[in-house]
Formats: sequence, C-alpha cells, structure tokens
Amino acid sequence: MIGLISNYGLSEQGNEIYYVYKNFYKLGFDILVIPLTNMEDIINKINMCSGIIMQGGDDYLDVHLDIIKYLYDNDIPLLAICMSMQAMGVLFNGKLKNVSNHYSNEKYYHNVFISRDSLLYDILKTDMIYVNSYHHCALDNTNLMVSGYSDCIEAIEDKNKSFFLGLQWHPEKMVEYDKLERKIFDYFKEVCDEVKRIN
Repeated sequence: MIGLISNYGLSEQGNEIYYVYKNFYKLGFDILVIPLTNMEDIINKINMCSGIIMQGGDDYLDVHLDIIKYLYDNDIPLLAICMSMQAMGVLFNGKLKNVSNHYSNEKYYHNVFISRDSLLYDILKTDMIYVNSYHHCALDNTNLMVSGYSDCIEAIEDKNKSFFLGLQWHPEKMVEYDKLERKIFDYFKEVCDEVKRIN
C-alpha cells in the first residue's frame, strides 16, 4: 500500500476539501489517500503504508513539514513532488525564491542535469533528462544533497535513507510518454515492496 498525502483547499462554494490529482491513479499502485486532518490520524494511516508520495500543490503547510520529519526520522520511503519537494528542502534549512521562467504546459520544457553520485542517477542511468515544469518558486539552498539541477534546484535526496527523494517537476504527468519517469515510480515501488517484506 502506497500512501498518498492529500492536499487541502476550498471548493468553488467555499467548502473545505481534501483532494488528490488523478494522475497518481494511473500508476497502478494500491493507494491509500491520507487526508490532512490531525497529525495523530495521519501517522496512524502512514503506518499502514510501506511508502508515501507527497503531491505538488500551491503552498505547503506546517503539517507537511511535520509529515516529512516523521517519515525521515522513521526511514519511511518518501517521494516528494514539486511543492512537497520544496517543503522537504525547507525542513533541512532551505530557502525559497521566486522564479518566472519555470511554468509551462509543454510536455518537455527544460533539461535537468543529474549528479552521478546520486540515487536519482542510479535509478535513471543518465546525467541529463528533459522534464515538464509547473512552479513559480524554487529552492535556493538546502542541507540535503542536490542531485538534479537546471538554473535552480530540481532534485534533492538523502542517500542514507531507504528512499528520500524530492523532485521539482511532475513525473506522474509524464509516465505515459516517458519511460525514464516511469523508472522513478517503479524503483520507488520496489523499495516499498522490500520494506513490506522486512516488516
């Protein structure tokens, strides 16, 4: 079971809602949606899962930082995307900056260079890929390892954990037309399956 952390927002009628993006259901995973209720309930649901995906969104909340810290401290596999990747970097002494050239609806918008000593390189076996881009803020720095970069930080990780990887782009939107992005989710699932077997 892969946990998918919901986002929080308001409906057009002003009602509070928790939501997930439909692209994650195309991955073929057994998904448990985890709403952003209270931390005790969130932890109980996290502990039912063998790994966690945190989505992109508009702005991260304090609860996102609490979730990331819990996952890190307990070495629970985490794949954090876009806004959640930024929260991941901020938790480890990172700062955000505004960017004006990183939002596009194109399938491929810019390239990302990948550090050869990173987990991301181990997964993809290449030092450059092309990605989509849907963000107006970017990490300016962080204490985590920067494993992917363009003119801003694109991927961060901690290789000392079972899987602790954040990506600035949206691989879930690319899996149907890009085999490399599919590899990221396949590797993540392999790690989660291994965690399940051990536990």
